[in-house]
Amino acid sequence: MRVAFFDFDHTLLRADSNQLWIDHLRRRGLTDAATYSRHVDFMRDYRAGTLDFLALDAFRGELDASIPAPLLDACRADFTLNALRAAVAPGAGRLLRELRERQVLTMVVSASREALVRPVAEQLGFEWIIAADSKHPAAPPVPCFGAGKIDHVDAVLAGLGTSLDALERSWFYSDSHNDLPLLERVSDPVAVDPDPVLEDVARGRGWPVISLAGAH
Repeated sequence: MRVAFFDFDHTLLRADSNQLWIDHLRRRGLTDAATYSRHVDFMRDYRAGTLDFLALDAFRGELDASIPAPLLDACRADFTLNALRAAVAPGAGRLLRELRERQVLTMVVSASREALVRPVAEQLGFEWIIAADSKHPAAPPVPCFGAGKIDHVDAVLAGLGTSLDALERSWFYSDSHNDLPLLERVSDPVAVDPDPVLEDVARGRGWPVISLAGAH
């Protein structure tokens, strides 16, 4: 079996879906300055590699829970139509089509929540979605972030009768140095519009460095 794994934010998207979402809520008057500032702090820690992911995920859940369900659903529909799908990297669709033509199984592996990931993943035709709150069989208790992505990937692959180490070939496309643990486990790591830390690592190790955001 050959599998291509993809990060979501700043990889399949030209932006961060969570930033787009909180910007959308702020424009709608559904979040305050203090909440927005907390999110800015989380994003700063993410870039620095010091993120407390459990605290961030709890913050995301509390933010969504603070909005009445019918209004939240309406906001998500408007957000998906007018912001999220518009942020898909121009080169993502073509790369996914090429992989499918080569009979490569494709999976999104994201630390973002499924409500943000699923609309784009389905639009692009991914076979599997592994997100922060996905309830896939045998999902491990660790967060789907950093090294925890390996555990989530192996749990899904186990259900398919295989594992990361048993794959004939595997790719992981990501922009972030936070994803180095999984990048180092696949046979073909690919840096996509990488952050400065990942770009230095990728070039030092001879990994491909590509752009989906700038592709047409």
